[in-house]
Amino acid sequence: MRRRFALLTLLCALGMAAPMFAQVAARQLHEATVAVRLKDGSLLVGLLVDQAPDSVRIVTSAGRMTLARSAIAELKVINPAEIHDGSYWPADPHDTRLFFGPTGRTLAKGSGYFSDLYLFLINGAVGLTDRITLGAGMSVIPSSNFFGNNIYYLMPKVALVRGESFNLAAGALVGFVPRSSGRANGSAGIYYLAATNGRADASFTYGIGYSYFDSNVSGDATLMLGGTVRVARRVSLMTENYIFTGPGGGYWAPIYGVRFIGDRLSTDLGFVNFVGRGTTPFTPGLPWLGFALKF
Repeated sequence: MRRRFALLTLLCALGMAAPMFAQVAARQLHEATVAVRLKDGSLLVGLLVDQAPDSVRIVTSAGRMTLARSAIAELKVINPAEIHDGSYWPADPHDTRLFFGPTGRTLAKGSGYFSDLYLFLINGAVGLTDRITLGAGMSVIPSSNFFGNNIYYLMPKVALVRGESFNLAAGALVGFVPRSSGRANGSAGIYYLAATNGRADASFTYGIGYSYFDSNVSGDATLMLGGTVRVARRVSLMTENYIFTGPGGGYWAPIYGVRFIGDRLSTDLGFVNFVGRGTTPFTPGLPWLGFALKF
C-alpha cells in the first residue's frame, strides 16, 4: 500500500513538473538569436520573441516580423558570435577536420557528413553521441578486382574534453584491404591525439600520432600542426602540416589553401608538398581538392 501511494505521489509530481519543464525550455529558446531560412530561399536573422503553433515572431534589423510556419524551411538557434556587422556568417560545416587530418572537435549527436577527396577517396561520419564520432571510408579506384584491391578504413573518435574554446580527442585511422587471391593483405593506420584551441572563426590544432602496420606500432611520432582563420563570410584560410620524426624522419609535408564555406557544403582547394632530406619541393605544390556535405 505504501509503495502504491509513493508511486502515485511521484506520478502526480511529474505531472505537475512537466508544464514547468516545458516553460523553462520555452524561456531558454525565447529571445534566442535564430537564423530562419524561408522556402523561397531567403534568409532572415533576428531575435525570436514569440512562437505559436502556426507562426513565429522575430525581431530583425528591419523590425518585428511574423512568419507563417508553412513558409519556413529551417529555423535554427545560432551563436551571436556568428553575427558580423549585422551579417550572418554560417559556421564551418566541416570543422571536425582540416584538409585531411582531424581537429579536436567531434560531431554533435545525430549529425554527420559525407566527403570526397580527389574524387577517388570517399568517406562519411556520424555523431553517435556528442562525444563519440564514427566514420568509415574507401577508395574507389577502378580495378578488375574492385573489392579486393581498394582500401577500406574506419575512423573512430572520442572527445576527452569538449568545450567552446578547447577540445581534445583521441582517435584512429584503421585501414585494411580485404582478402585477395586467397591471402590476407594486412592492415595499417595511425593512432592519434588531437587538440584544438580557439573558436569557429580562428583556431589552432595540434596533435601527435603513431602509425602501425599489422600489430607493429612505430616508435617514431608524427606531429601535426594546423589551423584556420576566417577572412570573409564564405572563406577561411587553412593549413595542415605533418612533421615526421625519428631516424627515418626529417620530412615535412605542408598542405595550405582555402576553404569555401556554405550552409552545409564546404569545398577545400589547396596545395600539398613534401620537404626534407635533400628533396626539392615542387612550387607551389600538387593541387588538393576536397568536398564535404554535412547533414
